Amino acid sequence: MKRKINSVCLLNPQGFVTYPPPLGKIDTGGQTLYVLQLAKALAEKGIKVDIFVRKFDELSQNETPWPKVNIIRIPCGNTKFVNKEKLYELMPEFTEEIMFYIEKKRKKYNVIHSHYWDGGYAGTLLSKMLDIPHIHTPHSLGKLKKLEMSIEEVPVKKLKPMYRYHVRIAIEQKILNKVNAIVVICETSRIQILQHYLVDFEKLHVIFPGIESKIYNPKKTKYDKLHPLKANAILVVSRLVPAKGIDRVIEALRYLKKRVPFHLYIAGGTVDNQLSKEEAQTKELINRLSKKYHLKNRIEFFGYVNHDTILPAIYRNADVFILAGRYEPFGLTTLEAMACGTVPIVSKIAGSREVIIDGLNGYILNTGNRKALAERLYKLLTNTKRRRKIAENAAFTIKEHYSWSKIATKIIKLYSRM
Repeated sequence: MKRKINSVCLLNPQGFVTYPPPLGKIDTGGQTLYVLQLAKALAEKGIKVDIFVRKFDELSQNETPWPKVNIIRIPCGNTKFVNKEKLYELMPEFTEEIMFYIEKKRKKYNVIHSHYWDGGYAGTLLSKMLDIPHIHTPHSLGKLKKLEMSIEEVPVKKLKPMYRYHVRIAIEQKILNKVNAIVVICETSRIQILQHYLVDFEKLHVIFPGIESKIYNPKKTKYDKLHPLKANAILVVSRLVPAKGIDRVIEALRYLKKRVPFHLYIAGGTVDNQLSKEEAQTKELINRLSKKYHLKNRIEFFGYVNHDTILPAIYRNADVFILAGRYEPFGLTTLEAMACGTVPIVSKIAGSREVIIDGLNGYILNTGNRKALAERLYKLLTNTKRRRKIAENAAFTIKEHYSWSKIATKIIKLYSRM
């Protein structure tokens, strides 16, 4: 039996959840954007949405970025930022404080939709207290991250204390056991969960992320003229962390430098340029490789750029976009680039590869093979006609199938069946 959905509780304890989100700031990226855009899309269909996040620093307790959407910041622990790998320790207190808030404000929800394993942990506690259905979106998986990240140059011994795999995997299994439904953002994620965790197949629902098509499209704006790029512009948009594989791109470009002119642009960073230790080490590696291969005059860091204005213009002005991740559960940047009419080259492990028909609206590649990546770039940069056709196909794909309005309709149908 289906029921009408009036009010939804979203749980996303981590990161700087505000609008516009300071993308690139620690623990603030595609997941934060997904949650905010999902909330906005649900609200546009008449549903009230409360997003519960952890309060830290000087951020206000409440924020209303759009009508019917409230970001509610719940204090727990101290007032300082806590990395997502350690947040699970605070989840019992976080949940208790949410309950106090709900009782005080006399809030009622039809469903809880939690995100990532910290939010999922809080969701299992809260759904039991409120006796309402709990839907969970993992966004990434501990077992997969451990497997993919340890294959290449990053030793597991170094990753263990950073990512707390043993705790994370145990909690993830409990979440998957207890939730009413699991929304995964691509078919690959569904298969991976079934391979690595004990879970009921019928709980798993594949619903792709969406794109804000009013912002991300091929139509130029005043910002395009303000951010011109050099000929044969190659673009990477990501946080500066090992999982994103930016070093792979630099190492591929050494095979290209004597064959064709190009310029690499790296967008992504923090508003205040305060890098974490991991980010600082990654930037140092990129600079070291750039110097080693004599590429410094062909590489430019944009740092943080506004997501709604400048970033779409940069996508439109780029010739090729690369997502070279070692571990990438999805990769919203692929959809953004495609929507703006930029040719994507996507790692074969990224979930967003499922949006691509290789050779028709983009390319899927083993980006760990630096020579193969260089060869694909060479063929694209030396064939303007081919590049333009693929770019048109990419933009059409996103416009037709991946608007947030269409994605929200699918998610509401799932909520109503719980």
